[in-house]
Amino acid sequence: MATGRTIFVLSGGGSRGAGQVGMLRALHAAGITPDVLVGASVGAVNACFVAAHPGAEGVEALAGRWLEMRAESLCGHRRGAVANVARRRPYLFSADRFRRLVHAWVPTWHLENLPVPVRVATTDIATGRAVHHDHGYIPDLLAASAALPGLFPPVVLHGPSGPSTHVDAGISENVPLSGALELVRPGDRVVVLDVTRTPQSHRALRSPLDVLIASLVAAVRNRADAEFPAGVEVLRCKLDEDYDCGGVFDFGHTARLFELGEEAVRAALAGTGTAAGLTAA
Repeated sequence: MATGRTIFVLSGGGSRGAGQVGMLRALHAAGITPDVLVGASVGAVNACFVAAHPGAEGVEALAGRWLEMRAESLCGHRRGAVANVARRRPYLFSADRFRRLVHAWVPTWHLENLPVPVRVATTDIATGRAVHHDHGYIPDLLAASAALPGLFPPVVLHGPSGPSTHVDAGISENVPLSGALELVRPGDRVVVLDVTRTPQSHRALRSPLDVLIASLVAAVRNRADAEFPAGVEVLRCKLDEDYDCGGVFDFGHTARLFELGEEAVRAALAGTGTAAGLTAA
């Protein structure tokens, strides 16, 4: 049994991020709660929400938010994409709706002020490498972490070395394990909430936008392995890859994804054969 901190790592995955709500429910029911969270893309949004609303009640509040989600909550109407193309903007959808959603979900402006520490992953567009942020303006960080290139605008973030441009964390690492590796010490435990899915080639492509989204999803790096130091315990919770919940903005399967997330945690805990469900890496 680990004696240090518990670090939750939340992957990206678009609408499959609803599965993390079920995982959080089951983990809380098992008495496993985070001391630190590391999130990428939609996982960063979920991480900031639960950090701002700790405890089982916060998880249920997050479930309520997810049940209200629609594609328009993030993108607006597709005619907006047509207008952005006509105006030669380097993105199809404005991030304004996403930023309003972040403001509604997370009542804290700065990452370092959250009750539970959160590390947000992004991709530096100049280097293609993952960058992990422990402080900064939450709307900017989450907009960058979820900025699929071509769909949403890149975000300029200001760091110690000056300004740099960032896009979706999944371009460099959709399961931000490297962000946890930089934090762990012997005695810590890492719980991975992985809702990624290998892209399926048979899905119908009905429009240029479908092709663009499918191409971006295929480019995302779903690497989910890492060599953690000796003495670090790991629980890997993996959402069922066989379940097809549609496109990245298809929110019609949220309730079922909650159930699958809970099932993933129960399977992971049962596989370890211990009450806490954690095994040495």
